[in-house]
Amino acid sequence: MAQAQNEQRTEWLKCSLDPAYFLDHYGWIYDATAKRWLRFELWPAQIQVLDLLLVQRLLVILKARQLGMTWLLLGYALWLLLFRPIATILAFSKRDDEAMELLDRLKQMYQRLPRWVQARSLLTDNEHEFELSNGSRVLAFPTTGGRSYTATFVLVDEADYIPHLSRFLDGVKP
Repeated sequence: MAQAQNEQRTEWLKCSLDPAYFLDHYGWIYDATAKRWLRFELWPAQIQVLDLLLVQRLLVILKARQLGMTWLLLGYALWLLLFRPIATILAFSKRDDEAMELLDRLKQMYQRLPRWVQARSLLTDNEHEFELSNGSRVLAFPTTGGRSYTATFVLVDEADYIPHLSRFLDGVKP
């Protein structure tokens, strides 16, 4: 029992220090083609993006579809929630239902984590907010709302479809 707890502490520390390690060892993504959840096996380019997220305050990613970037950013947000307590993550998409879907994906990633990685409890769990007992939370909004919060991390999905994007980004930047 003590050895298992020591191994979990060691793993928790490794995860807390490196989002790539965390996602590569404990992350899950949903494969819509296969219609099942798969382990998140990071590609080298995804690891480079995670490295950039750790050092760059503002980062815009121009990407093609099906590169796993939304999953990667949701995984990074999950890492912040768990290992950087009192993080506030804002997840935006053009429509409210799309924003709620982003939050749902993050929550499903969370549910697949080993219990010893998860927070002690959930304080809020609804369609627009997910708050952990460590004080971290995610809020999901359409791009017409959410500007009154101070964020640790902001995820804007499908940003190229947002009218007046530069004004929007000025209003939500961490």
